Amino acid sequence: MKTYLCRGIFILSMATLLNTHISQDIFFIFLTFSLLLLSILKSNYWKHTKLLILGVFSQRYANQFLREDNVFTERINIITLLLMIINFSLIIAKILEVKLFFDLGFIAVSVVLFYVIKKIIMRTFGVILMINNVMKLGVFFSFLFDRVFAIVLYVPLVFLYFFAFDLAIFMTVIIASFFLFFFGLKIFWLWRIGTKAFGFSHFYIFLYLCILELYPVLLLGKILFLR
Repeated sequence: MKTYLCRGIFILSMATLLNTHISQDIFFIFLTFSLLLLSILKSNYWKHTKLLILGVFSQRYANQFLREDNVFTERINIITLLLMIINFSLIIAKILEVKLFFDLGFIAVSVVLFYVIKKIIMRTFGVILMINNVMKLGVFFSFLFDRVFAIVLYVPLVFLYFFAFDLAIFMTVIIASFFLFFFGLKIFWLWRIGTKAFGFSHFYIFLYLCILELYPVLLLGKILFLR
């Protein structure tokens, strides 16, 4: 009886929490945690983080980061993944003007599921087509630009949430410009690496880019701006 009562109280408490309105303090906590992650990258893993950032502009640095392939690069991958989840969720929540914990949690889970499903699809195709090693590189380069974008996104997010004046429109334009810049670089490098390094036909590269890169962006844009 006590067990069922405790479960009922827990479920009721969770339901109340999920339907509670979000205060600015919550966003402050998330941004503080994001800053902590950036500080860890800067203080403990800057050598490898710099390679990751420069890898966006030159494949030589990205290849050097891949060659390292040690505990430090694994930690950087985990930290930048957390940054992607937090910062992407915060920008989506701001645009959608999210007010409830449930909605914020749903956004964060959706971001996680997107990257998990994308990775599973790419790795599955790698196994089916017997190009598993190639798809491992494809996952890395596909996520590379999102990782660096999440790092760059921190400062605009702080201004967007906590600046003394309302800079929502201006900062949204800045963030959109950063996104288009990194997305354009991603398309360019994936196309170049796929055709030049691995010799894939233009048709297959175009098909991949449309299904796993362009379509999700267009769908997200429709959800955010054409509500």
